[in-house]
Amino acid sequence: MIIRRSCAHTRPRQASPRWTALVIATVLLPAGAVVAQDTPPASDLTEELAAATFDVVWSRIAETHFDPELGGLDWDGVRDELRPQAVSANSMPELRRVLRSMLDRLGESHFAILDGVAADALDSGGDPEAVGDADPGVTLRLVEGRVLVSRLRPDSPALQAGVGEGWEVVRVGELPVSELTLEIQEALAAREDRDRLLPLYVPAAVEARLRGPSGTDVEVEFRDGARQQHLFDLSRDEPGGTRVTFGNLGTIRVEVTSEAIPLSTGSPDAGLIRLSSWFPVIVPAIAEAVDTHRQASGLIFDLRGNPGGVGGLVMGIAGHLFDESVHLGELTTRESTLRFAVNPQRVGPDGSRVTPFAGPVAILVDGLSVSTSEIFAGGLQALGRARIFGEPTPGQALPALIVSLPNGDRLMHAIADFAAPDGTRLEGRGVLPDHSAPLTREALLEGRDPALQAALAWIEGTARSDHPGTRTDP
Repeated sequence: MIIRRSCAHTRPRQASPRWTALVIATVLLPAGAVVAQDTPPASDLTEELAAATFDVVWSRIAETHFDPELGGLDWDGVRDELRPQAVSANSMPELRRVLRSMLDRLGESHFAILDGVAADALDSGGDPEAVGDADPGVTLRLVEGRVLVSRLRPDSPALQAGVGEGWEVVRVGELPVSELTLEIQEALAAREDRDRLLPLYVPAAVEARLRGPSGTDVEVEFRDGARQQHLFDLSRDEPGGTRVTFGNLGTIRVEVTSEAIPLSTGSPDAGLIRLSSWFPVIVPAIAEAVDTHRQASGLIFDLRGNPGGVGGLVMGIAGHLFDESVHLGELTTRESTLRFAVNPQRVGPDGSRVTPFAGPVAILVDGLSVSTSEIFAGGLQALGRARIFGEPTPGQALPALIVSLPNGDRLMHAIADFAAPDGTRLEGRGVLPDHSAPLTREALLEGRDPALQAALAWIEGTARSDHPGTRTDP
């Protein structure tokens, strides 16, 4: 069911400036995008500048929103109500509150005002060291109300210091994580999708505070499984992946890894492919990974924590899994409809003729699998080509553009809607796993991965040793 908030003229509670920009830069920008650590001073605000900024935001939505009727929202009435508040704003933060109040009336994802840290992240393009994308090597998740370490990067400063999976992050620098979490909870209190957004926003905000220039330290307090406190000065190290520049998103780190996982039945291994985000650099890496695992009992795509990227890439990547013409869904703009047609990949990385992989495919998702990741997982699920394991995704699947505003901020705005091949609209719903396997603290402390274990068990039970995902000529 599509959830839409009431359009009653009440001002929603606003996010605290302390975390808003960090979350926007970390969640709405791809994983690995450079995130600044300090908010630059705002320029002087005049009535003329405030009015011009408001008018650009209002007009942009009116002219480009994929639904000309905006779901029945009286957009002219919204302008008449909020424009006087924008013009009379006494500061940039006050103006942004008005603009965000206006965008909030739409009740959709990928509509945001990017300011401060987020704007710096967009502008940092060729100088990532100016703001820093290094970190101590921990991946965080909101589990059972706590921000926990879900993964440790091999040879990372955190791992070398003795930090363990399942440990709770208590404090980063001078900021208690409980205080940051409470601010986010309060800011989202009026939203019907609050429970889906908390697992997306909270760990992203904490991870943003862990990042900085390579070689610098960050003080982090943890609580282990026995409730013992541990205080570390953790150095920040370069994360893995390849730095790429894409459009106005600045410098982005993109990583693809793969490994073969033995099955207890003695069948050929399962191939596990992890990708951090969806940008063109992944195309040859995915092709190599699929080719490596072409004789595997099954493939597992791990999209947990993957915030999306270039939506069109799903067509080529899915082509490694289909030998016929299908589509993963449709994008609908105000002017047209674009079908995500799958391009079967019948040539291997070395130029050999191959047949697309035909064995079982599992996809792992969680509350941080967003946008393009939802399109890929939802499309393959609707076609019956993949089985989904893990936790529901946030339902933030709208393609968006980012444009500059007169006051120096940026507007992110959705320009199209998306529906899976069976007509299911993912926005506000997300991808629902076929096999629910939520992450628990007990599992983390024991070194278990419930979603991966469930996917492996399914592959063991369904894999065929004679599936035709093979090379067809030398």
